[in-house]
Amino acid sequence: MTAAPGSIRTNNLGFRSAVSAPGFVVPEGACDAHMHIIGPLQQFPLRETRSLSPLESLPQAYRKTQAALGLQRTIVVQPSSYAKDNSCTLAAVEALGPGARAVAVVDPSTPDDELASLHRRGVRGVRLQSVVAGGASLDDMEDLAARIKPFGWHIQLFLDAETVPQLSQRLRKLPVDVVFDHMAHVDTSIGIDTPGFRAVLDLLDTGRVWVKIASAFRAADGRRASALIDANADRLVWGSDWPHLSYQAEPPDDGQLLNDLAEWCGNEETLKKILVDNPEKLYFSQQPGA
Repeated sequence: MTAAPGSIRTNNLGFRSAVSAPGFVVPEGACDAHMHIIGPLQQFPLRETRSLSPLESLPQAYRKTQAALGLQRTIVVQPSSYAKDNSCTLAAVEALGPGARAVAVVDPSTPDDELASLHRRGVRGVRLQSVVAGGASLDDMEDLAARIKPFGWHIQLFLDAETVPQLSQRLRKLPVDVVFDHMAHVDTSIGIDTPGFRAVLDLLDTGRVWVKIASAFRAADGRRASALIDANADRLVWGSDWPHLSYQAEPPDDGQLLNDLAEWCGNEETLKKILVDNPEKLYFSQQPGA
């Protein structure tokens, strides 16, 4: 089920045009594992606007942020506003160059030759979600997992953590890795000692479940991130969530988001795992033509 109307709202302020440089030396090969491209809207009109109607956010604008942050790699995630039309995301991967990969939205009826084409163009995962309108349903999870296994892809889930306990056995049986968006979208108002978040931590122990430290803007998010790092830093990646499509305050400074990550990690080894080593395994270990 998607979120109740009004619970997810469009960021009408857009992204920051200038961000601060991180206060540490960003390791070579660092990756932003979660961001979106919107537009050009004349070429790529939105397909779904019931939950979000985001502003245009183009590859050339993201490149400026990427350069300021000292990042070399990025993962373009298909936003819900484009539903199953991946053309904007694929064009963004091409524009951003060889250091870019993508997470797309497909369904179980997608032909094998189309999946192979998506793989050659940089797709490494498929996104399912139950938070906003426009995504692919979790009902398709098993069928999709069987279809994408030959390509070495993963399933990325955008959902509320409190739904994880009832999904846990299904997730454990999947033949592909699973990646949780946005630290499993835990409601920060209820803390982290909940059945849903504990279920996410338990799944991290399997070695086949990953979590994105993304959309982390508040103190409560720091407690979540620290708990995830303590649980299994080998299965975490970091994402800016640029251009912050549903952020409701002044857009965050992406450089400060990286500083927060460094503070939570506490040491250079853990930071390098999350920014470099882990995304290498998850997104870049196969060549685009494999």
